Amino acid sequence: MSKKAFDSLVGFAQAVTNLLVLGGTYWAVFAVRAALGYPYAAANRLAVETVFPYLAALYVILWLAYRLPAYYETTTYEGVLSHVFVQLILALASLAMSFVVRAFAFPRGLVAMTFALQIVVLLPLDYGWSQFYSRMRPKALTVCIGADTATAVTLAKQLSTATAYIASSMSTSDVTGEWMQGVPEGASLTLDAGVPLSERDRILRLAMAHGVIVQLVATVNESLLQNARMKVRADHLILTVEPYGHSPVDLILKRMLDIAASVLALAVFSPVFLLASIAILLEDGRPVFYLQQRLGFRGRVFNIIKFRTMCRDAEGPTGACLSKGELDPRITRAGRLMRRTGLDEVPQFINVLRGDMSVVGPRPERPELAQKILEETPDWSLRLLVRPGITGVAQVQGRYTTAPEDKLTMDLAYIRSRSLFNYDLTIILHTLKMFFLPDRRG
Repeated sequence: MSKKAFDSLVGFAQAVTNLLVLGGTYWAVFAVRAALGYPYAAANRLAVETVFPYLAALYVILWLAYRLPAYYETTTYEGVLSHVFVQLILALASLAMSFVVRAFAFPRGLVAMTFALQIVVLLPLDYGWSQFYSRMRPKALTVCIGADTATAVTLAKQLSTATAYIASSMSTSDVTGEWMQGVPEGASLTLDAGVPLSERDRILRLAMAHGVIVQLVATVNESLLQNARMKVRADHLILTVEPYGHSPVDLILKRMLDIAASVLALAVFSPVFLLASIAILLEDGRPVFYLQQRLGFRGRVFNIIKFRTMCRDAEGPTGACLSKGELDPRITRAGRLMRRTGLDEVPQFINVLRGDMSVVGPRPERPELAQKILEETPDWSLRLLVRPGITGVAQVQGRYTTAPEDKLTMDLAYIRSRSLFNYDLTIILHTLKMFFLPDRRG
């Protein structure tokens, strides 16, 4: 059986067992209550039967969005968080769905009991699936190729640590047709972004001729070609790359999502505004909010709103500079807690309602620091083709220490996506986990 077929089979089997558990927990609670002499009425059971098909469909969507089949590729903690958030969203959705489909007899107490039962059953079950998968399908081998050996070794270490790959390394000068013939079946090549274009093309052609899979650490040029339209004109195959080619419908849906998410977030986090304001006032006095100039859509400057996490006049002696993270002595105690949980970003939903920002998009940078980044990464200004966001691909997939060039390619992947609206939904779901993964926030 091929690896792709095995992946599909395991993924399908895991989805089926998870759905069976999802339905089984509802009927288990019904049975336990009946055995204890407190049975639910027939109307309650009918309401659950009405709502459950919608929950099952939502579960499949969330299961794919959180990449739960790839549980084995994440840390145990992050995998557990993914499952908890999926079940929590389902619990809340069951309440909302009961009103939408007019199943008003849906038992509210059932939600809490099934949520707890699903967590208890699904976590060990899916962890068992991940262990089974890891044993039956060993880690894939990839050969990391860099412009020099040192670069290749660095990339191999990163992939071996952060992914399900066993990685070796070599320089471009060692890649020949004879060497390519000896690449083990099922192995792949991973080319670093620093490999010169001529060598990139040579190795890619060699690999295709010998049936070897190639993974490219994307460059800016390759990111810009994403979703380019192809057409034949005058006997030439032409690729059309548009600076900003999203449909008006997609942009309207994205804006509606921004407004809905911002209103909901401000309502949910309204107690945080009060508690954060009191904490800041007690520790360091006024002001509670911190306004800072940032670059927005097409370079327009706006004032971003955040809870103040540093002491007053923190940049007076030094001017604009990047924070040193947890070790920065300018951060207050309340500020350290807010940064750790990401709650200092909540006031930015006001910027979203004002149209300065979007919920999802590249993070806005300060004009002074942007100038320094542009000197090292001239293509960085391409991020300004969309509104900046509170969260984004670089924040979810990257880290605070991720290099600006890598964050740029991640942001360009978002900008060049076929549908910003669909991508936004996925990023928002993943962002929920970031409150509990401070080291992952980029």
